[in-house]
Amino acid sequence: MTDHELDESIQRSSVTADPGSVFPVVAPANLVWERHDRTHLEIALQYPVSVDGTPGDHGWEAYYFLPETFRLDASNYSKRKLFSDLRSYVRFSVPRLELDAVAGEAVTLAERLLAEPLDAGIDDLKLFASRVRRAIGEEAQEIARAVTADAWDDVHALVHAFVASGNGALAAVRDVVSRWKLRGLSLQQADPELAKAAAWVDEHLSRVFELALVEVAATIESAGGPDELRGVTAEAAVAEARYRRDRRAGPVSSLDGSVHDLERIERRHHSLKRYTSSVLWLDVEVRDGYTGAQHAFHALAAGIAMAFAVVVAVTWGQPGMTSRLGLGAAVIVLAYMGKDRLKAMLQNVFDSLIAKHLPDRRWTVRSPGSPAVLADGTERAGFIDRADLPEDVETARSVSYRDRLEELAGPESVLHHSKTVHLRPDAMATSAPGFQSLTEVMRIDVSRWLVHTDDAKRTVTLADPEAGELFRSKLPRAYDVTVVYRLTSGTAAPPWNVARIVVSRNGIRRVGPPNAARQ
Repeated sequence: MTDHELDESIQRSSVTADPGSVFPVVAPANLVWERHDRTHLEIALQYPVSVDGTPGDHGWEAYYFLPETFRLDASNYSKRKLFSDLRSYVRFSVPRLELDAVAGEAVTLAERLLAEPLDAGIDDLKLFASRVRRAIGEEAQEIARAVTADAWDDVHALVHAFVASGNGALAAVRDVVSRWKLRGLSLQQADPELAKAAAWVDEHLSRVFELALVEVAATIESAGGPDELRGVTAEAAVAEARYRRDRRAGPVSSLDGSVHDLERIERRHHSLKRYTSSVLWLDVEVRDGYTGAQHAFHALAAGIAMAFAVVVAVTWGQPGMTSRLGLGAAVIVLAYMGKDRLKAMLQNVFDSLIAKHLPDRRWTVRSPGSPAVLADGTERAGFIDRADLPEDVETARSVSYRDRLEELAGPESVLHHSKTVHLRPDAMATSAPGFQSLTEVMRIDVSRWLVHTDDAKRTVTLADPEAGELFRSKLPRAYDVTVVYRLTSGTAAPPWNVARIVVSRNGIRRVGPPNAARQ
């Protein structure tokens, strides 16, 4: 294959590559930040079941330092708006599987498919596909870390091992699923649904492996790595595309393909991922955390205010003579006015007490179609004064500034978000014995953050001291959102971590550690 053909194959195969940036290296092992799309930040939190099987509590706490330019505070960014921009999805964490162990697991899967009902067999195929997808992704990430560390001897060994292990794993998977595809087309107890599921799993894993290979090739190329390594990965990626083409397994990219063709490929990729991941997703019930208490305290405020009005009216509003009727009516009116204002003031006082002591939302996690509660939790969010920041959070934020001038010149509002999750190992063991943890995927819509920002790029005129002349240039306008956060398990309090989200008027540009260079 020529270099030109390799470049073309990379371009064709990278259509569905994830544009988001992920930095699991600087975050804790059970937490990943990602740019989901232009306007959505994604945070994946993992809640493992305790080793001894006792109920475990996990906590998430984050302070978002928003530039004053955003013009966001409690007066214009209500809790209703805030929680509409902050959505959570909960699923089972994909059980880990080494890529070299896929062949053995495939044999076990084949045995289960023979013994299980149709629905259980399809779920097993989906879960198996998710595990293999994770295994492929972890191997690709290991190569990316080696490239970043400039360890080219390790990269060489990892790339060749990845291609060999991936090809071996997919061959074992195809040996299993081909039996069911053929069986579905034969006259022997055909299971068309299982045969179709097997075909989709085969196609999905082929696409996942191809994309991983393309990303590895692109990473090696951008780092100036050897052409031989880029060629090995590109050839393997092209082989997967040809495999699907020969078997007519969904749309295949081509050099002369139209935009419509590329859209079909992208849709197909995400549809297959959603299909195989559907076995992992759980039902989450979210409800207000204080509505009942709020109604009770508002009723109490109304009762106190009414009692005040009655006392005033009885004490001062009983006319002894007809001539004092006007005075009595005035007293009653004034008592009603006082009662109305007293009620409003008491409601505000009670609302403040409720907001301080009760959560904003409560949520419950269940398996689809099952009443068993796997986890429950409470959640709070809202703006706080800078003076109310914990000292260790303030220290972490101060250290993350790029320089002292930036710290002094950057007024910010502080958005605090916290969550407590109570995992129930007994319910997990009964309802989902094959899973050892839950993963919460939080997505934050930052569209409201960007309403008052400047244009993403402006044309400016600058002076070049070396050339001694003026020149015009596009000046990018970006804003930093610093996040101080931590994920706790049990009673241990880990140190605070810091992340930086770089945004412009066009959306999220990247997510990374606080010392990441501007791009």
